[in-house]
This record gives sequence, structure tokens and C-alpha cells, in this order.
Amino acid sequence: MYWVNGVESETLPINDRSTQYGDGFFTTMKVNNGEIRLWSFHFERLTSSSQRLGITPPNWKKIEKQVHTIAEKINNGGIKILISRGAGGRGYSPKGCNNTQVIISDFQYPAHYKQWQEKGIELGVSAIKLGLSSPLLVGMKHLNRLEQVLIKDEISKTVYLDAIVLDLNNHVIETSIGNLFWVKDDRIFTPKLSFSGVEGVMKKHIGQLAKEFQLELEEVSAALSELENADEVFITNALFEIVPINAIVNTEFTQHKFTHRFQEKLYSC
Repeated sequence: MYWVNGVESETLPINDRSTQYGDGFFTTMKVNNGEIRLWSFHFERLTSSSQRLGITPPNWKKIEKQVHTIAEKINNGGIKILISRGAGGRGYSPKGCNNTQVIISDFQYPAHYKQWQEKGIELGVSAIKLGLSSPLLVGMKHLNRLEQVLIKDEISKTVYLDAIVLDLNNHVIETSIGNLFWVKDDRIFTPKLSFSGVEGVMKKHIGQLAKEFQLELEEVSAALSELENADEVFITNALFEIVPINAIVNTEFTQHKFTHRFQEKLYSC
């Protein structure tokens, strides 16, 4: 179901800037037994993105009330909040455009994610490389996702369910849908996202859990070879949470000690 500005609807003005220019941002949340997981992190992402893009803030209290009301009716699913700058402005200019639009939708939980969590998956390596983004946009879940669309299309033509994506400097950044982590000699690493990639809310939660385990989560610029030499690898996002990686192409990983520890301690902070 879709709600636009709190009203059930499936339409937007044809000149809305989200469709004209990708002028907006979003977050996607897991809901379990009526509870939105990591709501505070998602809310922080929304408010921060609004500030960074200079989009007139919507009524955040009203949004929070609405999504929690929707969540109460969901046993196992998700909610997406998409914020558009709205219609207006001259060409690219957003001047005078302050009719912020809030699009909320709910959906059933993807059934295959449970199998991913329990059994793990194998990753390919995408031939498509991420461009180096402006610091104004890096890390944000803005609406310009064409790179991810092309990468996802490429993966669909392979035997893999997901793939590692590098940037133009051949640094490991993420997968098509998640943040990457790897463990080497009981040290945990994740790519440094200075010029590409999305700062996931689950990545932030993993940082909390690492402190609880008295581990330092090290953000590094790494080549693919560093992952291939790791003891274990896992990926995260807000929906599938934590998924162990069994192989990257022909490199296998049989150890999942830290992956399972993180899975067991989810949301304990």
C-alpha cells in the first residue's frame, strides 16, 4: 500500500522533482512483530539527508506517528519512506520549491532472505565500477540509483545472487545491496566510503556491536585481494540484516565465527 502525505494514493504530479531529477532520498526499514528495527538510525538518516540536500523538512513527528501505526499491523515485512522535494523550480533550480512530498509504502518481507541468513550466499564481482561521488552526496541514499540498477541487471545475467562492487580506483566499496565486512586475524574491517557507497544503518549497528565485543571496526581502502585473503566475510543491510559469505567467485570461506556472533547479538545495544 502507498500513502502520499498521509493519504492513501498511488499518484504524484508528473512534474514532481523525484521523477524529473531524482531530487530526494529514502530509507527502507525492517518491521518485525509490529516493531521498526533501528528506527532511531533511520530517522537520523532522513533528517540528515533533508539537511544535506536543503529540502524543506516535512512534519517529522507526523511521519513517525504514521509509520509506527503502519508497523503495528505488520508481523514480518518492511516500510519504505521516500522524501521528494516536490514539484516546482525552474529547470534544475530548486528555488521556490518547498512543497516536500512524503511517500510511504509497506511490503512483505522477502522470503529468500531467511535462507540467506542461515545458509549464506556466494558473491560475484561486478564489472561495473562506481564513480567517485561528491562529498555532498557520498553515503546518502538519494534517489539517483542508476549505477545500482545497471549492476543489478548485470548480476541477473550471472549465477550469483549479489556481487562485490569496486570504485574507479579499484577499491572495494560494497555489494549491489549491502555493506561489506571482513575479518582477518580477529580484526574486523569495512570499506572506507569517502567517495562512493551508502552508509547503511546496519553498518552503524555493527559498529555498536563491535565495541560491545571490544573489537575495533577499521574503515580501510582495500583492494579485492584483501577480501580474498580474509578469514571470513559478511554483508549487511537493514532488511536481511547479516548474511555470511561462503565464497567470492572461486575463493571459499568456511569460517563464520564473528558473523554468527553478530547475528546472535543483533539489536542488543
